[in-house]
Amino acid sequence: MLKRNKTIFAVPAIVAAGLMLSQPVWADSAKKIAVKKDAPEIAATIVGKKIIAESELSNALNYAKTQMSAAQKRAIQGAVGALRATESAIVALDKKDKAKAMSHLEKALGKLDVVLSLDPDLKLAPISIGSTVIDTDLNVKTINKIKMQAMALMKEGRLQDARPLVASLASEIVIRVSEIPLGTYPAAIKKAVPLIEKDKLKEAKTVLITALSLLVVEDRVVPLPVVRAEALLAEAELLTENAKRTKSQEADLKTMLTKARKQLELAEVLGYGQASDFTSLYKQIAEISKKTAGGKSSSGFFNAIKKDLISLRKKLF
Repeated sequence: MLKRNKTIFAVPAIVAAGLMLSQPVWADSAKKIAVKKDAPEIAATIVGKKIIAESELSNALNYAKTQMSAAQKRAIQGAVGALRATESAIVALDKKDKAKAMSHLEKALGKLDVVLSLDPDLKLAPISIGSTVIDTDLNVKTINKIKMQAMALMKEGRLQDARPLVASLASEIVIRVSEIPLGTYPAAIKKAVPLIEKDKLKEAKTVLITALSLLVVEDRVVPLPVVRAEALLAEAELLTENAKRTKSQEADLKTMLTKARKQLELAEVLGYGQASDFTSLYKQIAEISKKTAGGKSSSGFFNAIKKDLISLRKKLF
């Protein structure tokens, strides 16, 4: 499992209207860097589940949308509603409107009760999702040179000089989910209620702002080279099942197998897995190339490699 897939940390910032904006990650050698912002409704299917990325970011998120249950939709709506109600309570406290502040907090607590009733064991309630794509056009040889340079700099203790070199070595989708910690958030709201009743509006506001500022963020990483290798092999498999391949299709098949191997080599050199994870995959691609030479066809050439790719995917994301 890639470590960043389970990275959780507190973010000291208020997320207005329940939406988190993802920021782009810049790398000098990046070929394409894009940021996609998505409605908070799809966050529920990301948390607690592994993302099944069949092609690129759009497919991963479309999968999330289609798999969302009615209960998950209600849960995410409840969490977002609680966040917005808390923000409205803070606005009311600024205006010294005790009645409105209490009303908003009662609404927030009611929304959280709905979330917990849908899943009593839920620790984190998702409120938003953002995603960043980082890609590179560097080849394996160049990446290895950069890695050696970075390692040399780190051995000399020049960490900041090595940092931009290491930062450029990525080809991935980072899906970031922002969540409300249900273990502390409802308690903070309840703590604010008696403070408001005692006219301690400033203290109540501080309690609520503190609760909002400790949202939890989880990053999930989907390695693009592995996703692309899967897509290329899926196309190649269709061609191998055609017993009447043309010369052009035969050339396409060879190209797809070559590109799939290069994508796996890129994944390995970028550290998305260990060397042992790829040995069998390389061997199987070579065997497929031999078995399909001369226009040979079959429906079982890819069975073994598909199983290994599923294992690799489970390990990585």
